[in-house]
Amino acid sequence: MKRKLRTLAAFAGLITALCMQGPAVAGEVFSDAVRSNALSRDVKFTIYMPDGYKDGAGPYPVVYLLHGAGGDENEWRVKGGAVETLDGLIKRGLIRPSVVVMPTAGPASWWSNGAAERAETAIIDELMPYVEGRYKVSRERKGRAIGGLSMGGYGALNLALKHPTRFCAAAVISPAIYDPLPPETSAARRTPQFVRNGQFDPDTWRSLNYPAHLAAYSAQTVKVPMWIVSGDHDFLGIAAMSATLHWRMLQIQPKLAELRVIDGDHEWMVFRDALPDALQYVDRHCARL
Repeated sequence: MKRKLRTLAAFAGLITALCMQGPAVAGEVFSDAVRSNALSRDVKFTIYMPDGYKDGAGPYPVVYLLHGAGGDENEWRVKGGAVETLDGLIKRGLIRPSVVVMPTAGPASWWSNGAAERAETAIIDELMPYVEGRYKVSRERKGRAIGGLSMGGYGALNLALKHPTRFCAAAVISPAIYDPLPPETSAARRTPQFVRNGQFDPDTWRSLNYPAHLAAYSAQTVKVPMWIVSGDHDFLGIAAMSATLHWRMLQIQPKLAELRVIDGDHEWMVFRDALPDALQYVDRHCARL
């Protein structure tokens, strides 16, 4: 009897604790696609809409979250815990209710206009206008941020540098921004985006990587706040690359670049751990505009 009473008391305590947490906050996730003339195929994307989106007036802040090499539009949701992270941050008031678009331009697009296809054009000129026309999201720079991991970090950085008037902040997670060239173990060595005459072309890599865009970006009046993060023992050497990127950005925008190095390798544990702070950083800076 005493055991039963203790069990009932524990159960009652659990129910009370759950009730005290307040109503659940849960966003909705849908799949969509836009036809891309630049790629001659659909650009698929997963879209997160915060709790209350249906009845909310909008426009909502929007974050474009890019996947890594070999990934797709479901990677951040399935492996990265993006939905649970967003629900938690919004419920606790740490970020504003936001729409998050998780697209794919192909598993090896590198989010660039490379030797094989025009993924940058597809994202900037086709996906974004489609999202802004169909969903209740901001059409202004102050309401549009970008982020990504690994190949997606490379993409988020380069798109922000090349199109600073479009993005209010960027989150660059374990970015595959090898300078001067990718290591032999990098997927960049094997993607058609950087291949000429059947082999990896160093000149193509250099022309598309971020150092090639810094001079033009520096000359722009508008600057994009940057959140840069990497695992401390990333086997691809990205911690050192991230530190170099941070130093370079500080020369251009001293108060608008931050670096974090956290425990871990080039792995999902790091990407998941980095996401909450990354989302808070971009939301905080965009909200100031």
